[in-house]
Amino acid sequence: MSLDALLSTKLRIPEARPGLVARPRLVARLNEGLRLGRRLTLVSAPPGFGKTTLIREWVMATERRAAWLALDEGDNDPARFVRYLAAALGQANAIAPAVPPVPNAQDQLIALINALAAAGAQTLLVLDDYQEIRNFAVHDLVAFLLAHQPTSLHLVIGTREDPPLPLPRLRARDQVTEVRARSLRLTLEEAAAFLNRTLGLNLSEDAVAALAARTEGWITALQLAGLALAAPAGGDRPAGAADAFVAAFAGDDRYITDYLVAEVLERQPEALREFLRQTAILDRLCAPLCRAVAGRENAQALLEHLEATNLFLTPLDNRREWYRYHGLFVEALRLTLPPQQQAELHRLAAGWCDANGHADLAVRHARRVAELVVITASARHSTPSPAAAQPLVEPLSERELEVLQLIAAGLSNQEIADRLVIAPGTVKRHINNIYGKLQVASRTQAVAVARDLRLLQ
Repeated sequence: MSLDALLSTKLRIPEARPGLVARPRLVARLNEGLRLGRRLTLVSAPPGFGKTTLIREWVMATERRAAWLALDEGDNDPARFVRYLAAALGQANAIAPAVPPVPNAQDQLIALINALAAAGAQTLLVLDDYQEIRNFAVHDLVAFLLAHQPTSLHLVIGTREDPPLPLPRLRARDQVTEVRARSLRLTLEEAAAFLNRTLGLNLSEDAVAALAARTEGWITALQLAGLALAAPAGGDRPAGAADAFVAAFAGDDRYITDYLVAEVLERQPEALREFLRQTAILDRLCAPLCRAVAGRENAQALLEHLEATNLFLTPLDNRREWYRYHGLFVEALRLTLPPQQQAELHRLAAGWCDANGHADLAVRHARRVAELVVITASARHSTPSPAAAQPLVEPLSERELEVLQLIAAGLSNQEIADRLVIAPGTVKRHINNIYGKLQVASRTQAVAVARDLRLLQ
């Protein structure tokens, strides 16, 4: 790849969003890391927590030069990665525009480090979307840079999951500033500013407090709630509509669910997605309980992976024994489980809890089994089979019903195509037909309407 072939947009600091809510408490924390001479700033959190926005606010407020590189899948090639590093640093005038050509990526990185040391310009190097890097050869290059970077350089990483870098060693030497989801959650004051000033909703203090609590300060959830709360074009929001919406706001809101499916679930391997769905019935979870419910012997490793990759999992103790999922995330996951499967999972959970001294949890799961058995029995006795009688003007075909079942199971378009041995374009056509017949506009709505019509068991 020639220097001319490098994509310039990957090297640009993102534009500021309109009505940005300032985060001075976090900017001060990042500045403290610079003052203490730390090597690395790590901003690691699930999607939609404002990582890139925070980093941009910080680098734009510092007096240091800022080199920005937005990573993508192609940067897993070591030579390409280092050439983009050189281009980003050159554009920030941290080094001379060109680094002498050398035989391999590590030698080129050494030349780059030497050029940075010679230039001496105080520089922030931002590697955004670092979760895109999967090649350990590239991780090794970043670890080498961290170990040998000149004092004039400070590395900043924004990522959805913790990178396989020597973080424990950096922590032990007080060489890393870490900002995670817990810190990125909007405070009540920040949530009020975001909802009322940025989104222009003019909500009451009680409504803001309820939404902030319901979303646990997750910025994107607040933004998606704002979309649903916005007054219709050319009209006003009916009196009391905001309070009613906030009271009912949950993980089955179509904006929330569609976002989580697209940005989180579809990106996971099928085995991990199934583990998430099966353990979503648990309000509190630990490895042995997950093993009993999901039948996965590697449950502890999966929980540690979910925590490391910021998949909306929060530890409930310092020993990393008990966890819980983010409330909206778990409610969205539960939508992918039919009542009969939920009942069986709750039955397994109740049995484990009873046998292991968690009587309160056992009672809770047993009650849920009883509720779901009633729901399943009612559906079975009240309606004929979906294929035999559908209360629609134009019934779904057998193939469309198959696609609908797989959508409800949380499969992506490509996975549906693989399962049914059809082209992805054919899957899209079937989904469009389903949307038209059910008169819906999203997967979430399709599943909800289909269950109301007893097309899904």
